[in-house]
Amino acid sequence: MIRKIMIRSLVTLVLLTFLIIPVAGDTTVRPTVQVTCQSNPLSLFPGDNGTVTVSLKNMATGDVYVQEDSKTFDMNAYIVSASLIGTNDIEVTDKGYSNIGLIGPGDTLNLTFNIKVKKEASSGTHFLNFELIGGSDMYDLNYKIPIKIDDRNVQLVFSNLPSSMINEISTVTVDVINPRSSDINDVILSPSCEDVLIYPSNIFVGTVPARNNSTVEFTVNTVKSSPGNKKIKCLISYFNGDNHHTSETTSTNLDVISKPTLTLTNIEVNNLGSKYTLTGEINNIGLTDMKNVMVSLIDSKGINSTQPYPSYFIGSLEKDDFSSFELSAFVSPGTPEIPLLIEFRGTDNAYTSITKSVYLDSKESSVQTGKKASSPLLIAIIIIMCIAVFGIIGYSWKKQKKMNKGEGES
Repeated sequence: MIRKIMIRSLVTLVLLTFLIIPVAGDTTVRPTVQVTCQSNPLSLFPGDNGTVTVSLKNMATGDVYVQEDSKTFDMNAYIVSASLIGTNDIEVTDKGYSNIGLIGPGDTLNLTFNIKVKKEASSGTHFLNFELIGGSDMYDLNYKIPIKIDDRNVQLVFSNLPSSMINEISTVTVDVINPRSSDINDVILSPSCEDVLIYPSNIFVGTVPARNNSTVEFTVNTVKSSPGNKKIKCLISYFNGDNHHTSETTSTNLDVISKPTLTLTNIEVNNLGSKYTLTGEINNIGLTDMKNVMVSLIDSKGINSTQPYPSYFIGSLEKDDFSSFELSAFVSPGTPEIPLLIEFRGTDNAYTSITKSVYLDSKESSVQTGKKASSPLLIAIIIIMCIAVFGIIGYSWKKQKKMNKGEGES
């Protein structure tokens, strides 16, 4: 009877039993089975599947059999069965464990249970009942296991998206915010917008820690977009444990103004006969820097680009900056305009091109050629000067001839 009472005291299945019995040979008996538990994921959405792992550790140290005076104590913890009981909001899909056996001193036994949260479950902390039945006169154990249900979804915040953009390329920064009490994994952001090019269309964010955020960027290209109000939409997909989720679509408005980010100013056109030289400045009025900027003449009917500058490479052009250029071409009489091709790469390294025209008739465009209007006047002046020079030469020749004749008669 005494032995039975001692064993029951030594292996009582409670979370912490502070009974410590010193025995011979520096062996300390800690007759405690420690219970720890963890759910995966740490918080679940309504409708999620998850697991609960219950760890049972025999806190006894030393040999399996301990001698005290003439008595021998068995330090194994005997477990007959273990089960997890669900609630109205959480269903346990496993039947539990039976005929488990024993846990030796210092050993740990992990028991895993599958659970499913009902779709109508409310947010908050719910408790499952863990029941363990011990053998060899060990006490049974009931333990409450907390399960957290959280219906909060991922949120997006646009950090630097302007309310309006001209026809340009811009980088947009988005914060992916996880307000939950557990991490989310394999997060993918998918932005889209009708009549606007967005790159990349899918962005791998990875893991967003609990109550934290991750920052990502994507490029918005409105160079060839029509003017008007656009709606940028973003969809987030991710995993909470093994459960796949998508957030509600987040959208924001963007007003596109029809004005190229690269504009031409101070255009001058000079010609000598059919050869034309076009000079001017190209300005970057956009929000981002441009790379590999090049201005070229487009060969077409009546226009043939020529040396020394059929194309003019500018290179990088920072925002709010400008650069001069010069182009050369043979232009047939009656040609109304000179078409130009402007090529560049934006922040996403994607190739983009736009076309501009320089009209040779100043009435047809705000881009003034200027020099062409003065060409007939310049020609008239040259002709008058030539006539005057020839007149002076003729007059001098006749005068010299008369003088020579008079001297001969004398």
